[in-house]
Amino acid sequence: MQEITFIIGPDRPAADLWEAIGGAGVTMEASCTYPSVDGRNVRIVVTDADAGSARSAAVAAGFGAIDQHEVLVASIEVRPGGLGDLARRVAAVGATVSILYMATGDRVVVGADDLEAAAEALGV
Repeated sequence: MQEITFIIGPDRPAADLWEAIGGAGVTMEASCTYPSVDGRNVRIVVTDADAGSARSAAVAAGFGAIDQHEVLVASIEVRPGGLGDLARRVAAVGATVSILYMATGDRVVVGADDLEAAAEALGV
């Protein structure tokens, strides 16, 4: 999976970005939005095959892509302690979680300094 980060100015709705990507026929597996100095950053997660289309559609709609990298999308048991258990499995193989947020369904987006080890630990 690919995570692409875009900057959105303070006066532009994030809906514009998500609609542009959806209009290109791309389904997002996850997204999160958070404030930044220049407005907001929006992270989206798409399949490797859809990354080019998502990025092109967003850029054509006037959004600047500032980062793109590979992430995992792993299943999580939604229960007390489920997130801690998932993170502990990654830590147990010596990888450090750098990104983690919820995806669609019972899944989380995970970025780590050793993505291969994290993928093995999570069965992804």
